[in-house]
This record gives sequence, C-alpha cells and structure tokens, in this order.
Amino acid sequence: RKQGEDEMKRLWILELKKLLKKRMNIGVITVCLLLVGILFYLPVYQFIVLDTDGKQLTGTAAIAMNRESVNTCAGRLTDEKICADIVAYQALFHDPENVSKDTTKKTLTDRAYFKYILPYSDYWKLINGNYIAPCAYDSSFSAVVNMDLENGIDFYSARDEKISTLLNQVYEDWNFSDSEKAFWLDRISTVTIPYEYGYHTGWEMLFSCLELFVIGMIGICICVSGTFSGEYQSGADSIILSSRYGKSKLLTAKILAAFAYSFFLFTLFLLIGCGILLTGFGTDGWDLPVQVLNTISPYDLSLAGAAVTAVGTLYLILAGMVSFTLLLSAKMRSSVPVLVIIVFAFMLSMFIGISETNGIWNRIFVLLPYRAAQSVFSDDFYGYFGYPVGGLTFDVVTVRMLLYAAVTLICVPFVRKAWKGHQVV
Repeated sequence: RKQGEDEMKRLWILELKKLLKKRMNIGVITVCLLLVGILFYLPVYQFIVLDTDGKQLTGTAAIAMNRESVNTCAGRLTDEKICADIVAYQALFHDPENVSKDTTKKTLTDRAYFKYILPYSDYWKLINGNYIAPCAYDSSFSAVVNMDLENGIDFYSARDEKISTLLNQVYEDWNFSDSEKAFWLDRISTVTIPYEYGYHTGWEMLFSCLELFVIGMIGICICVSGTFSGEYQSGADSIILSSRYGKSKLLTAKILAAFAYSFFLFTLFLLIGCGILLTGFGTDGWDLPVQVLNTISPYDLSLAGAAVTAVGTLYLILAGMVSFTLLLSAKMRSSVPVLVIIVFAFMLSMFIGISETNGIWNRIFVLLPYRAAQSVFSDDFYGYFGYPVGGLTFDVVTVRMLLYAAVTLICVPFVRKAWKGHQVV
C-alpha cells in the first residue's frame, strides 16, 4: 500500500510539473496576471473626488479625503441620528446664500453642494435610497429634501415598506409567490438593526470588480484544456493507456494535478486583485453589515463575511469550469474545440442581457459563469432572485454555489469514464 501511495504521489507531482513548466501555460498565466493587476489597480489610480472647493483629487489623496468624509457620517443608523442629519440637510435650503437663483426649482448653489453634500453623497445615497421605489434612482436626493419630519422618519419601517413594495408589485417577467414572499420576509427579519455605518469603500470596490477574476478562470481553463486532448494530439495516449497505471493512478494524478494547479493559480489571482484594492482603499469597515451597500439587502452578513461568501462562490465556479474543461478534453482529440467551447461559455453572458418578460431565463442567466461571479449584495433586483423548488425557496447565492459544486461532482466521473473508454487510433 505504501508503495502504491508513493507511486501516486510521484505521478501527481510529474503531472503538476508538466502544467507548471509548459511554455504556453506560463505565457497565458503571465498575461492574465498582468491584466488582473492592471484592472484592479485602475480603480485605485483613477479614484476621483471633488473637495469642498470643487477641485478634483485623484488616487491616494482622493481616497484619504473620501475616508475622512465618510467617517464624518459614521455611527449607528438610529432614527434619532438620521433625523438630525436630515434636519441639517433641509436647513441648508433655508439659508438664501445656499440656494441657487438661476433655476426655477429650489436647488443648492455649486458652493453649497460641493461643501455640504458631495463629500457625503454616499451616505445620502444610502439614506435617500431607503425612501424611494425599488430599482429607482434619485440623484437629487428629493426624498430627503422633501421629507416631512413632523411624525418622525421611521427609517426601518420605510425599509420594510420598500421591501413589501418590491415583493408585491406586478412584474412582466416574474411575480413573487406567497412562499417566496414569506422566505424573503423571514430572511430580512434576521438582519440586525439598527445598522452601523462607516467607511467601507475598499469592500464596495471589491464587490464591483469580482467578475474581473473571470479573466483568471479563462486563463486557467486554457492551460488545463490539453490535459487529455494534448495526449491524443501527440500520440502519447496509446502508450499511456496501455501502461500499468494509465487508466487508474495516472488518470487520478492528472485530475488532481489539474485541480491543484487551478486552485493555486486562482489563489494567486485573488491575492493580487484583492490585495491591490484593499491595500489602496484599506480594509476599514470589514465588520459593517452589507446593508451599508443597500438598506434592503436580505443577507445577514458583514462585508468581510459577504466577501468570503463571494470568494467561495468564485472557487466553486472555477472548480465547475475546470471539471467541464477536463471532460471536454477527455472527449475531444484536439484542444482547439475545447478552447472555443470554454471561452464561449464564459463570454456568452457578457454579450446578452436580462429579459424584461422571461423570469425563467433571467434566473438561468445569473447562473452563467460570468454573471455568477458578480455580487448581488447591493442590488435591489438580483438580490431578491429566488429559486422555488418543491415548496422551498433558495436564494441566488446558495443556488450558484450548489450548481457549480454539482457540476464538479457530475463531470469528474465522466472524465474518468471518457479517458478509460478512449479508443486509440
């Protein structure tokens, strides 16, 4: 038994070295690493804010100012705090010096806007967004400006009313069933209130960039696409399949090496991408709730917890796509059609959009590799995507993870079967 384990280990190391040393693989991964590094550095380098005089700041200076401005609004979002902030906001319009005389509508002057509103716009976007219709956008913060404060603000009651509107309004593509409504209402009831607010730009940027890691996935799948088809092309399949361990230990070694290679490199992609963003913007706010991104988000997670969930989903997508790649490689005699199919599978959802009339398609659409890599924690629409099955409802995050775990478990046995059943020409 010990000898068999040693032989298995030796074969695994040999297969892993083949993947690591292959010139094409080195070139592909190098290009992908550079792309990921550049694309994740751009949000840091190009980050822009305007100071109180309307002067543009970029890069680290802009990040420092943004941190200072957001932390000015930091604290527990109680009705008392929010009401006091809205009172101060509305009071700006009572000072003639702050009100523009060039428009028929009552608006702030540029000086007042740059000084009192723009630095804190992320905070006001969150507060104002709690009082507007689902999936709506209000850049003028009119809900806050026109709010009647005599009866209080009822921030969390307004949140519940917005959720109720989202769940009960009529849609052309998909209407929520009673069981789905109950599921989401139960889910939102577990979210801790009042929310804590503070600086969290690093995490917000990370969630908005997650799909860029698909570049790494594509590169990795390209590298493992020749695991079996490469042996067919070179003619080595006849020698390998007739060898002592060709259909047993060597097959297992090839599969394990492909996964080890994939996970190692993807971890490197993650360290580079996340490292650049979180070093540039900071990790501040890791313990804040995801509701600082969207007050009606139904996920009871901290930003760090949501990031771990998102990264776990990325690993499962990678595992599923690597398994699918290995299956194609074991089935096809050339790596070219394998590459075409894999790249098409990744790119398909980049060029087609959501349907306004077909809810079933929409729920399939967000499970495709590129879309599945995107975060849903800050979105009114995608955040409430559910999958009712047999009286139960599963949220989109859970379904994504289950789907790609299932793809992995289904594909691997078929990889083994395809390789063992290959007919040498």
